This record gives sequence, C-alpha cells and structure tokens, in this order.
Amino acid sequence: RGQESAGIVTSDGSRIREHKAMGLVPEIFNEQVLDSLGGHVSLGHVRYSTTGSSLLVNAQPFRVRHHGTSLAIAHNGNLVNAGEIRSEMENQGSIFQSSMDSEVVLHLIVRHSSGGLEYALKKTMSQLQGAYSLVLMTENGLVGARDPHGFRPLSLGRINGSYVLASETCAFDLVEAEFVRDVEPGELVLIDDQGLRSLRWDDTSHRRSYCIFELIYFARPDSTVFGQNVYLFRKRQGALLARTHPVEVDLIMPFPDSGNYAALG
Repeated sequence: RGQESAGIVTSDGSRIREHKAMGLVPEIFNEQVLDSLGGHVSLGHVRYSTTGSSLLVNAQPFRVRHHGTSLAIAHNGNLVNAGEIRSEMENQGSIFQSSMDSEVVLHLIVRHSSGGLEYALKKTMSQLQGAYSLVLMTENGLVGARDPHGFRPLSLGRINGSYVLASETCAFDLVEAEFVRDVEPGELVLIDDQGLRSLRWDDTSHRRSYCIFELIYFARPDSTVFGQNVYLFRKRQGALLARTHPVEVDLIMPFPDSGNYAALG
C-alpha cells in the first residue's frame, strides 16, 4: 500500500529484531535479511506518507522501549488531533523521534501503561480522533484496532492455527491464509498465545464512514474491502458512468492502473 519505505519487526519473546529502509519491498528484503528476522510474532508495513516527511526516521513499523518492554506500531490513516496531543505532551516533557502522527499513539499507550495493556489501549483509543486502522506488536502478541467510524479497512485471518491481520484480504491469499472476518469499527482484537480476544472501548453508536477511495483506487482489485469485491465494484462504476454519460468513443484509456476495471465496465 506504499512505495516510499518498508519495514519488518519480529520477536521471539525475548529479543526484538527489525529491518527498515527507504524504497520498494524487493529492494529492501532478500532471503538473507528475512532469515535473520526470527521469531513467532511479526509486524510489517509499507509506507505512503500522509503525515510526516518521507524519511527513514518516519518508516514503520515504529518501535519504542519503555521500562524494558518493546512496542511497535504500523498505522494506516490520519489522526486529526495528533498535533494537539503532541504539543501538550511536548510541553510536559515528552520527546518525539519522528514527525508522523503514529508516534503519538505509542506515547499515549505508555502514559496509561500503569493500568495494564487493555486499560492503556482503551484509554488511548478514546483520545484519538480521525482515521486509524493500526496493528501494535508487543514482545508476545499483536493488537489490531479500528476507529469507531471504520474509515480504513482491517481484516483478520488465520494460518496454520495462528491469527494474522492485514489492511487487505489479498495479503491472506498470497500466504494461503483463511479470511475470518473484518475487524469491526471501534473494536480491539488482542492476539497472543492464549488465542484471540475482542474488546470495545466505545459503546456509542457512530455513523459508519468508509473511505470510498479504498474501493476506487487504494485497494488491490483482488481484495474484498468493506464487504465489497474491489474488481466488481470498479467494473460497476464504469457501467454506471457509461449509462450516466453515454458518448460515442473508439478507445477508453484508463489512468492509473485502477481505472482498467472501470474501463471494462
């Protein structure tokens, strides 16, 4: 979902390993690098910047250590109140390493960590405003979270008895994982050696506000997003366009690549 930078963080329960660089995935990862990233839990990210400069320091997953414990984040979306939270924290002495809004999430979790992970997660999510589908990695597990409006997609899958999370269902197909369900808006899923637990931090009934550009442009055509097959959705768009604005043409030239399927319609 991005071409600026990529990274993977892994854990074997005691040791954290990571590899990040600017550029495309095939340029960053080879067999030797992947073999060095051992562990039973991992988190990967490719970046398309919407907040923060295109620099290595802003590449994700973004990892911090607090009281000897590591925490990493991969985030898809925009936090509209990140600047406000960051300014308040900096005034209170917090030090930020990057210019991206995602780092704010980790600072909030650490601030509330005295009450345990579940408490910290609920308190953090209740303070965030905007679009966020994110995956957090602890030394022994994963956490998936989606904002109460559901702006961005986040899917849950299963492979060889273990759970996986991804922005798109096509990622499951590539590794032969089974799609289980979408993470619900306003839901937290916690995955560890005990299995999967689901939590909610907000019982308010929020209006669902899916980002239409996921279906029009961002997602791969072989993904299912917001319950819609992306390929069929784009093809229906093209058919609707032809009916709404009929013209005599010799050639339909789609730009960019995602326009191919609307052109077929």
